[in-house]
Amino acid sequence: MKVTRRQLKLNMGSPSLERERQTNLGNLGISGGSYTGDSMHDIFKDFGYPENVSFQQLWHMYRRLGIAKNACNLPVQSTWAQHPKIKGTDQFNAELEQIPELISRIKALDKRQRVGRYAALFMRVADDKKPSEELETGLNGVASLVGMTPIYEGQLRVNETDNDPQSKNYGLPKMYHFQSSGQGNRNEQASASLSIHPSRLIIAAEDADNGGIYGTPAIEGCFNSLMDIRKIIGAGGEGFYRNAAQSIVFELDESGGASADLGMLKDFNDNADDFMRNRRRRSLFAPHMKASTLDSNLVSPKDFFMNALNDVAANTGIPATILIGQQTGRLASGEDSDHFLAMTKSRQENWATQLLSSVLDWFIKYGILPASKYEITFADPLELSDEAKLESCQKMAEINSKQFNSGQEPVFSAEEIRKQAGYDDTVEIDLLENEGETLDGEED
Repeated sequence: MKVTRRQLKLNMGSPSLERERQTNLGNLGISGGSYTGDSMHDIFKDFGYPENVSFQQLWHMYRRLGIAKNACNLPVQSTWAQHPKIKGTDQFNAELEQIPELISRIKALDKRQRVGRYAALFMRVADDKKPSEELETGLNGVASLVGMTPIYEGQLRVNETDNDPQSKNYGLPKMYHFQSSGQGNRNEQASASLSIHPSRLIIAAEDADNGGIYGTPAIEGCFNSLMDIRKIIGAGGEGFYRNAAQSIVFELDESGGASADLGMLKDFNDNADDFMRNRRRRSLFAPHMKASTLDSNLVSPKDFFMNALNDVAANTGIPATILIGQQTGRLASGEDSDHFLAMTKSRQENWATQLLSSVLDWFIKYGILPASKYEITFADPLELSDEAKLESCQKMAEINSKQFNSGQEPVFSAEEIRKQAGYDDTVEIDLLENEGETLDGEED
């Protein structure tokens, strides 16, 4: 059917006809999609990006690209750089010390949940029941805890979901299926396959703000840019390798007679191919031929790389200088470091405290640990190091010296400088009354 220009113009105002037009264009093989709002181009197809990012793709990107791995791991490493202090009752503290691997398992759980939409900590206990059966309270203390196994999303899928709007667990899984050999496994001998009841799992999903278990993978939003970075690095390496290989082009001299002898020319080509494959050969006989190397000028990929890197930094909130360690030959600036440490502090006070509390509450609920109120505190990542404190004290002393030399009062007191160095501004004096000593050192 022939469509006039006027009919096409009238049809453009109809949303249904516009969708039909895009479908027809797609059927004709013309790139056209709506993922980016561009009705004339499907840039996902044009640039080779996947329409939907699967856990398998996230897992392989995390494993094979350093920037992707850093984007997932750096916040976790910074958050758990120092073990938090947990204080409860004396009995609670004593029994908690019998689980020395607690923080390392939670850190492993935190790392896994950033790769996918969620991760889980499989709480294995000695209760003589199948993992598919609901766990009952009243376990026999720390001795009942067999182990805690962190699991990637690729190893744990939802088998059944509670779809009753009146249920308190609406939208939450009713049963999981664990496949130890799934994506995320590194043990070639793993073959376990079993159903697990939700009561035996602690789910971690940092970005799940709707009460469910499905969060947003840390590198999903910048997955396209990570693909670009991988292409740029790969293309640069391949381009350099091909240039370094120095492909040789032979030009036949006018006085040569090889063109009249096709057999001789074929033999020469075979010898030349063997010469290029066998790097131990140092010479090639080429009568009546002039040899030259075929080189190409590689365009610097720096600008393209930085564009993609900046998008990864924007998505993760990690400054680019922190993400790769350095940039343009300089270390991360103080502002970048402070920003990252402030993000770490916020993550400790919110997400990490919540995650650790969910595990401790589980222990208390099922009888692994005794009931107790507890307090979780992290070391302040923004606190100055001992060296930085002394440098700060030195600057304070220099300011005092300049003030004194100009005939003015010192800006900082000795107590303030001591406090900045990390020492208490008061000095405790122990009166040894039993020894009969006084402040003046005189006997009573």
